[in-house]
Amino acid sequence: MTKSINPNQFKLFMTGTEWQAEVTHSTDGPMPELWKEKSDQAKATGLYRDMLTKGYQHNPADPPTIVLEDAPNGRTVRHVQSEGHKRVAAAASVERDTGKPVYIPTHYVDNTRRKG
Repeated sequence: MTKSINPNQFKLFMTGTEWQAEVTHSTDGPMPELWKEKSDQAKATGLYRDMLTKGYQHNPADPPTIVLEDAPNGRTVRHVQSEGHKRVAAAASVERDTGKPVYIPTHYVDNTRRKG
């Protein structure tokens, strides 16, 4: 018996550009202007340079997070970036600048009413 593949299966890792494509909203402001701002901040603080030379450095106490929540219309689910904006932006910038993906471990929080 062959199992069907669930198209809604969550990824364990995503590149920065995949992550940015997955997120529909942010706790830090409107999209997509937010990603440019966070990328500039990542470059100013040296996070971009660190990610370019060392790759993604996982901090289990503060993982980049996508929160699943019901949209106001109640028919769709939003994917909200709540933590790790600059790390995601830096990973995406490195990928765009070099062509080399930087993989980020995903962390999801399900705040929808339709769990399971």
